[in-house]
Amino acid sequence: MKGQTYQGGGGVINFHAFQNANYKIVITFLFAAVTAVIATYFVSGISDLAIVVGMVAVAALMIATFCNINIGLVAILLSMLLSPELELGSTPGRAVVVRAEDLLLFIVSLAWLARMAIKKQPVLRRSPLNVPIGLFVAILCFSTIRGMITGTVTPLKGFFYVLKMVEYFVLYFMVLNHTTSARQVKLFLGVLLFTSIVVGIYGNTHLGEAGRLSAPFEGKGEPNTLGGYLLFILSIVGGLIFYYRKRRRILVLIFLFLVPTFVFTVSRSSYLGMFPALAVFAALSKNKNVIKYAAALVLAFILAVAFGPPVLKNRVLGAFEPETQQELKRVGMISLGPSPAARLVSWKDIMTKKFARRPLLGSGVTGLAFLDSQYVLTIGETGIIGLSLFLWLMWRAWRAAGISYGTVETPLFKGLVLGYMAGLAGLMFHAIGSNTFIIIRIAEPFWFFTAIVVKLRDIETGKAAMSERISR
Repeated sequence: MKGQTYQGGGGVINFHAFQNANYKIVITFLFAAVTAVIATYFVSGISDLAIVVGMVAVAALMIATFCNINIGLVAILLSMLLSPELELGSTPGRAVVVRAEDLLLFIVSLAWLARMAIKKQPVLRRSPLNVPIGLFVAILCFSTIRGMITGTVTPLKGFFYVLKMVEYFVLYFMVLNHTTSARQVKLFLGVLLFTSIVVGIYGNTHLGEAGRLSAPFEGKGEPNTLGGYLLFILSIVGGLIFYYRKRRRILVLIFLFLVPTFVFTVSRSSYLGMFPALAVFAALSKNKNVIKYAAALVLAFILAVAFGPPVLKNRVLGAFEPETQQELKRVGMISLGPSPAARLVSWKDIMTKKFARRPLLGSGVTGLAFLDSQYVLTIGETGIIGLSLFLWLMWRAWRAAGISYGTVETPLFKGLVLGYMAGLAGLMFHAIGSNTFIIIRIAEPFWFFTAIVVKLRDIETGKAAMSERISR
């Protein structure tokens, strides 16, 4: 066994060194975890075996992730859109809702941090996003603490929602640190597509049942969330179709399979995001037929709205059909339906009242009532400074992707970056009518693949693998 190694992607596991350095730690941790589970079962009086099994699964996942980070990352990808939600509490304004993937991300992050500490490796690797991420997190914390002091933020809610945002960035650095090979990129893409196919099966088997499709295990149902997720996934698949000819046929089938579920979310924000995504494909792709494909998709969408099920036509055209009791019926020459009008009224209320009192730093995270707009919510909670940092962060992500797109040559990588850039453009427009980058079911895949796109140049040149060997 001496000197024997196993290439695990997230790091080569040297069994001899593992036995000498980490074996006792892992065995001790395993013994402590199992002992705790047994003690909990017999001493605390918990009779539900599912709870005990869940505790054992948590311990097993932490140990497995400690040994090989890829296991934890794959588990996170599998949990996207396939996990239930738990409401920890509700106070005026916004409920504290935790999903299984929140807990999973927290567990995997702890195991990763423990591994990095024991191996004495840096947690923060250099990337174009480090500075804007650091400054954005700082303003989130500062404005929220300020809101707690002034009374605009409930401490528990503010803490949990800031922690949720920080978790997304931890995921970014986790993937950035441990993605070092094309094999890993293929693995993560495969798991992402598998998860999306499962979601597509769920959606396609529920077409027409409830009018608008929502993701599995949604409490109240959020079609906007499912629409935003599929907008990003379809963009990724679309980019791969244009460049990754080796798997083009199966990718086209996956794309066509997911389209009905996307359409029947009947999410206007998702539909809006579709057009800039297609525009990015048309502007960046070197495929001469891309404009024809984009035009065909737009035409198909128009025909679906005009001649498809009434729910599509009513939802899309209803945005421009005012009702008599509305407070706001028209903006300029454009008539507004009840939902868009109500959003504009709420946005105006925030901007003229709460934002006007705290324009620079805002009211703090959760210091406002729930708003269906990433930009209005961000400027209301973190002020002009917070919104500026958020937009700077998104710009740096776009710029980093553009650099990768202009330098990588591998067809798989090229298609992935093109799809990511189209997805980013789509999500930025989706965020006009949704808290896109706060919702875990959209934010997780976005930050996961943001890290991969940033790392692709180093992976292609071999620098990522070399850096991994040096750090060990």
